[in-house]
Amino acid sequence: MRTKRINQETRRHFIRLCLLSEEDKDHGKEENEETRSSSNYVSYGTAGFRCHHAELDPIAFRCGFIASCVAAFSRTTTTNNSNDAPFTAAGICVTASHNEASDNGLKIVDGHGNVLGEAYEHACEMICNAKTEAQLENALDCFEEKLPFLETSREDAKKTAVVYFGRDTRESGERLVEKAKEGARALGGRSSGVAVKICDRGVVTTPMLHYFVYAHGKAVEAFYENKFQEEEKNDEDATERLLWEKIDAATQELAYFKRLAVGYLSLIEEDEEKKKKGKNVVEGLRANATTLPPLHIDCANGVGFVAFEKLMALFDVIRENSSSSENSRRSATTTTKEIALVLKNGPNDGPVNLNCGSDFVQKNQRAPETPSTRLSFVNQRCASVDGDCDRLVYFSIEEEEEGKEGENSSKKQNFMLCDGDKLSILIAFFLIEQLFLAGLAHKISLGIAHTAYSNGAFTKFCEKNGVETVCAKTGVKNVHKAAEEHFDIGVYFESNGHGTALFSDEAVKVIEKELVDELTRMSVEQHLRKEEEKHIQSVILTTKLKALLTLKATIQTINPAIGDAISSVLLIEGILRKKGNMPFQEWHAMYRDLPTKQTKVKVRDRTVIECFDSERKCLKPEGLQQRIDEILLLDSCVKNNNGRAFVRPSGTEDIVRVYVEASDAETCEKISTKVEEAVIEFCN
Repeated sequence: MRTKRINQETRRHFIRLCLLSEEDKDHGKEENEETRSSSNYVSYGTAGFRCHHAELDPIAFRCGFIASCVAAFSRTTTTNNSNDAPFTAAGICVTASHNEASDNGLKIVDGHGNVLGEAYEHACEMICNAKTEAQLENALDCFEEKLPFLETSREDAKKTAVVYFGRDTRESGERLVEKAKEGARALGGRSSGVAVKICDRGVVTTPMLHYFVYAHGKAVEAFYENKFQEEEKNDEDATERLLWEKIDAATQELAYFKRLAVGYLSLIEEDEEKKKKGKNVVEGLRANATTLPPLHIDCANGVGFVAFEKLMALFDVIRENSSSSENSRRSATTTTKEIALVLKNGPNDGPVNLNCGSDFVQKNQRAPETPSTRLSFVNQRCASVDGDCDRLVYFSIEEEEEGKEGENSSKKQNFMLCDGDKLSILIAFFLIEQLFLAGLAHKISLGIAHTAYSNGAFTKFCEKNGVETVCAKTGVKNVHKAAEEHFDIGVYFESNGHGTALFSDEAVKVIEKELVDELTRMSVEQHLRKEEEKHIQSVILTTKLKALLTLKATIQTINPAIGDAISSVLLIEGILRKKGNMPFQEWHAMYRDLPTKQTKVKVRDRTVIECFDSERKCLKPEGLQQRIDEILLLDSCVKNNNGRAFVRPSGTEDIVRVYVEASDAETCEKISTKVEEAVIEFCN
């Protein structure tokens, strides 16, 4: 039988505090009109818990304790030399993402900077919903079973669990962070053998918080991999001080922004030869060949506005440093030309996500409708992020005059959206091109992971162009996993704009090795070849070298921990620039989306629905899938392979989600109505 990692005294202390918080909640329930029934069961979502902020205090406390346990008892590094590291980490971000301002939530981050593993979810749900001592004991037993057993020479030594905290701009965030800190500290104490260190990073985006935890682990790995002096090894206190200095430097906002900014500037850097030659043929055909128009970013009245402002301030510093350096390779005006962002809808402009943000734009197929920016997106190049800045979509609204000029003329607005599918296409095609130019297409596999919600036109476009795809269950954690498991470079974006490009460790090693080898070959062969042959060989080698440097810059521009809207903006802007300042209209026209309709059907019990084939088919209740197939067969769109429909249960409420896709909007509406009726018939 395994020894319990959380000793009995610490357990009793935690349980007592949990039960006290339950009593406080019940006592104040009548006085607080916002508080909902304490009997409400809060489910574990994609990365944690989310509901009305007034219900979250006890859950925040318990999540804090969970995060401390994950930091203290889980393996958070991959280097054997760092198993004994005195500082191991986890994190909590207090945010409700794209939800309304009255909601809030807690996202738990593991020691690698990823969302907490699926294996922990049920135990976390038990802990956060337990009401009695017996339930809490049982939940803790279940949780401890998931904690890995680590053999380490420091098993009896004092260990420091570092928990990083961050929050979005919601008013309730500060209160909930303090509650979560209380829970985190509940693990610490003389009897537990664990000291808990709190690192509060304040108002940050969710991807930033993930990055801090990721960077913490990498700093520990790098420290133990590097050789340091013998006397430092023998002085444990000095070693730990030095280690913490490295960790602290790597987990600050400046380190995050520097990584992305330097990666972006490296990605778009032009060599002197190209500057002398001027535009290429493709660039010459494009109206925007000289530069990209400014990107107007809807920041969802949230934390993205704050983060983008800090990024722009760093670009200003880089520009000033460049202009003051005589030997700089960039002119003083380069940075302003290379990144032009217009930020809209900040925290002072209204409640987070109210009539704005990527979720509003993507689902409603229209621009944000905030009073101050309602008309300012027309005829501009635009993007929109969500409340915690991990989702991104691009859009454009072209306004045209209809009719003859004069009193009878009117203006028609044409809304165009580049959602997660088109982000995936742009990034994947760009990376495929670079892999071919670098001579690595046969060594590194690349593909796109998506969900059933990806438009049928997208999957057909990928198939037509020979891009491998894999369909995963709905939820960013599922798509992330599919991209990671199937490809060396896995590009994934849900349709809502939540995603990234994942480079495996092996892919990064191959690219770095090939880059070193190429630089070595260039140096050797330039010396050996005759003078007249040097130029030809140089051109061939330079093409490959450019692609390798572009791949390396791309890796640095991407947040390696998780999907990140800021990172994605820089990557997309860099790609568009590398493609001769590709206009939005050209990107949007790569393929035409089929019309879709998404609806929700209220049911008594959503669990009667069971799906398979990545939720594209329904197994139970028996007969429902057959009825859906019959509905589709009655329409001609299916005969042309342009129609589909599926149903899936919601993860948090008793509703069934219906998705329909067809060749035209009218057919979508008709099929959707029939499928909804079938759901009601079979599920109620």
